[in-house]
Amino acid sequence: MSWTSLISHRSAHRRQPPRSALAARAAQRPSPGDHPELAQDLRMARELQQGLLLQTVPRLPRWELAAASLPATEIGGDVYDFPALDNGWHGLMIGDVSGHGLAAALRMAVARTLFRQVAREKLDPGATLAALNRALISEMPHGMVTMMYVHAEIETGVLRFANAGHNFPVVIGRDVRELELSGLPLGIDPDEEYETMTAQLDPGETVLLYTDGITEANDRRERMYGYARLQSLLLRHHQQRPRTMMSTILNTVKAWSENTLVDDMTMVVIRRRLPELDAELRNVCVDVMGEMAAAALWCELGNVPAEPAAWQATLQQVGKTVQARHGRGLSRELLSQLRLTIEEYRTASRVEVGAHG
Repeated sequence: MSWTSLISHRSAHRRQPPRSALAARAAQRPSPGDHPELAQDLRMARELQQGLLLQTVPRLPRWELAAASLPATEIGGDVYDFPALDNGWHGLMIGDVSGHGLAAALRMAVARTLFRQVAREKLDPGATLAALNRALISEMPHGMVTMMYVHAEIETGVLRFANAGHNFPVVIGRDVRELELSGLPLGIDPDEEYETMTAQLDPGETVLLYTDGITEANDRRERMYGYARLQSLLLRHHQQRPRTMMSTILNTVKAWSENTLVDDMTMVVIRRRLPELDAELRNVCVDVMGEMAAAALWCELGNVPAEPAAWQATLQQVGKTVQARHGRGLSRELLSQLRLTIEEYRTASRVEVGAHG
């Protein structure tokens, strides 16, 4: 883990050890395969850790959210969480604990527990990080954590965020830009204060939160993947929805590093849906089928319904058309995604009617 956001990722990075050195270190460490009981315990720990992370991902009306963590060793030190707040706000947190393996995983568990305790106070992001920093120094004096904490207002797309030495959030829309805000990592100075900044996420835009295992992945020539390559990748795939975008990033970085991870890779991707159902459903088609195939399908459909309840007959037409042109598998996948989106808009409309009733 590096403090790249303290001085911007464009400055010189702390270099990772050469791949040959990493391989030598790995060879010197006891292998879990040599100790069946240890290997079983680590597998159970990893399954428990991944299960706890996945259980935290909420469903937010008119938003799409995806998260994943890929540990570099048996268990990881990255963390994310999504605390519910009051008055239509929701929290998003991502963190990176210093170190690797079991020690980092234990620190991660402590940091996650303390974060949840502090987040219940529902302070603004900067005050939350300051309180968490003091708690970590008291309870975990020999650990350091970088963390990004965001409050998102579900109705308006307003973001409030604070940064403790973490990578800047990336906003993906017509362009790709960072929300630049620096801060000292947690666990260093008990008197550190953290600034809260505000940004606006427009409908159709996406925010990427990530740990530096993404940008610091090395290829065989010791080149880091870097932010510039990530930015270029996001520009090419800016229309992808969170789950697809996350898969694109992971697969690209894993290919770059030839599956030799030197750090955990973790991402949280959240997208604000478009207000019009027909526009959002076309975006789903682009994500599943590609731009050209989606354009051809939309042209053939003609005037598509604007209300969720009117889509049943159109879905039947979509299924038949896509199956005839692209096969049953793609047709099933597309219909599944379309139905999920229609149901989310139907549910969100009920909530809105109830709120105004």
